[in-house]
Amino acid sequence: MDNAVSNVSFALSVPLSLPDSASPSLYVFGASMVDNGENAVAMPLRQYADFEPYGSDYFGKPTGRWSNGRNFMDFITQGLGIGLLSPYLQSIGSDFTYGVNFASSGSTARNTTASGSDSGGLFCLLVQIEQFRKFQDLVVSRQKSKLRKQRMRQHFANSIYFIETAHNDYVSVAFHSEDFDAVSFTETVIAAIRDALQALYDSGARTFIVMNLTPLGCDPGTATNEYRNENRDEYGCKLDYLELAIMHNERLVELLNEFNANYSSAQWIIFDAYSIMLDAYHNPSNYGVKYPFQACCGYGGGKYNCNSDVICGQSVKFANGTYAVAKKCQDPSLHIIWDITHPTESFSEYLARGVLDGTYLSPSINLREKFSISMSGAKQ
Repeated sequence: MDNAVSNVSFALSVPLSLPDSASPSLYVFGASMVDNGENAVAMPLRQYADFEPYGSDYFGKPTGRWSNGRNFMDFITQGLGIGLLSPYLQSIGSDFTYGVNFASSGSTARNTTASGSDSGGLFCLLVQIEQFRKFQDLVVSRQKSKLRKQRMRQHFANSIYFIETAHNDYVSVAFHSEDFDAVSFTETVIAAIRDALQALYDSGARTFIVMNLTPLGCDPGTATNEYRNENRDEYGCKLDYLELAIMHNERLVELLNEFNANYSSAQWIIFDAYSIMLDAYHNPSNYGVKYPFQACCGYGGGKYNCNSDVICGQSVKFANGTYAVAKKCQDPSLHIIWDITHPTESFSEYLARGVLDGTYLSPSINLREKFSISMSGAKQ
């Protein structure tokens, strides 16, 4: 990756609010489902969800989030009482007191190209972790005494590390050629996640929440692409993609079990986003949803309202001279999916509940209690 991009000087972001050693923080890594504007800050001319109608239903303007408002990480941090996390590269108005968001839209778990990702992302998972290490070094170096430095290192050990990754690895490669080997490719992705978790552990992280893959083949993006259209379940989801997601998720559980066996003093937790979204696709009325497979902001109408050539908020001129515009639907809350693949703000809240309530965490952890006790202690 170009050093001018990957090694953006963190000095640009100072002075800023840094963590309190007495309180835990939440450090977020991943891709567009949890990106709070990292790509939009890093490359403002590339239009990373930095145009209308993104952000319209909460912020009143685009913020670089791939949502009509908040993403599910925003609901988690607000539910913990720590507000919205700033993206790492944001140099104006950043507040890193209770965490940092390193997530980069389009990123992959693998580091496969000169740009760090073969899906359009700026910072692959390992680059994000390297950014975290720079942040960690800066925070520790600013402590005046040896004791304060030790306490700050303990802060990083007491914090939560949330990882959402691998979706782009699969959708950018899976089934694009006849010789695609699902088992071999999955092992490559899992190996990349293993390297990332090991790097975080070696940096002092001790509580990990790793999100599994959502149901590939059900969202408008993968359901309407040109690959593996012949095998679908009764809901219209592509079975080959679903089986790939299941394979990845099973291997992810095995990986975390492996880490737990080797490092039992740490917590290795799966966030089962797959089950939440699959249940919503199968039982949409339980979530207040009327159009489970249809993109709210898209083009084409029908079951999916999705055309990969006409992305949300953009207009395209076809060869015959006609124009197509991907517009926002009237009521996003009736949809699971906002654009081609990302959840609406309303459905993001359901995903966040699975984390905050601990119902879709295995093993379960009470994040609200962890943050409320620590923060009340810090205020005394």
